[in-house]
This record gives sequence, C-alpha cells and structure tokens, in this order.
Amino acid sequence: MTYKIGQRVSRRIPILALSSIVVFISKVFLPSPIDKFMIILQVIFYTLANFMVGRFGGTMTGIVSGLLTQFWRPAFFPFTFLFALIYGLMIDCFISLFRVKTSSAPVNTWRLMIALSIASAILGGASMYVTVMVGMMPWAPSLYLMILIGGVLNGFAGGYITAQVWNKYLLKKWR
Repeated sequence: MTYKIGQRVSRRIPILALSSIVVFISKVFLPSPIDKFMIILQVIFYTLANFMVGRFGGTMTGIVSGLLTQFWRPAFFPFTFLFALIYGLMIDCFISLFRVKTSSAPVNTWRLMIALSIASAILGGASMYVTVMVGMMPWAPSLYLMILIGGVLNGFAGGYITAQVWNKYLLKKWR
C-alpha cells in the first residue's frame, strides 16, 4: 500500500510541474492584453492537472504558474499570482460542481465546456474590473468585450479539446 501512495505522489509532481511551465510559457510569450483572451493552453492544462492529479490539481498548477509569472512580470504584483490561483480554484470547483468527471466513466464534454466557459467569464470580468479600478488599465469597452468573448470561446474550445484528449488517450492510462 505504501508503494502505491508513493507512486501517486511521484506522478503528481511532474504533472504539476509540466502543466505549470506550459501555462507560464503561454502567459509570458504573448504581450498583454493578448494573453488575456488567448487562454486556451491555460484552460487545457489546468483541467488536465485536475483530472490527473485529483482534487485541487488546477489550483496547485495555478499557484506554481502564478509564482513563475509573478517573477517574470513583477509590475503586476500581486494580481498575476492571485488571478492564476483563483482561476485554478474556479476550474477545480466548477468541475466538481458540474459533476464533469466520475470515477471511471468518460468526461462529459458539454458539462466540461460549460464549466470552463463560466470560470473563464467570471475571471475575465473580475480581472477587468480590478485592473480598471486600481488604474492599471484604462476603461476600453471594446477591448474588454473582446477579452470576455475570447475567454468564453477559449473555455468552450479548451473544454472540448481537453475532453477529447482525456477520453480518447488518457482515461485508460490514468485509472
């Protein structure tokens, strides 16, 4: 029994590290505000971390990727870290709330797409509100509408892609 627990822990750390690095790279190489509506890699890897690591996998990925990004963009302290943490937590919560994943059955694609779109819309709205209120960005309704629409569409697309990858390729290997 001890071997099995150690094996699960040893699988979690590389998954969290890989997911966090991919999310970090996707944030760093796109200039702001483009990185705010091109979040499909973040959606996919937060969700896969949840599926592979278990409860709070997306949150742990958000913590690590948020810390990495925070060091790269210190001018946005503490918002970068907090929004990454909150996004991972919301993805984990909405996956649980919408009962997207059961123990051994395939992931429900529609529920996952809806859960990720709602999480993306909420975080997009909250981040826009905070950045405008603290004076980090000017009020530009057309830009924020693009970010909101892009976030929702990325949530749908990321949910679909993640469900397909999980159901076709990873479900049997991770159970």
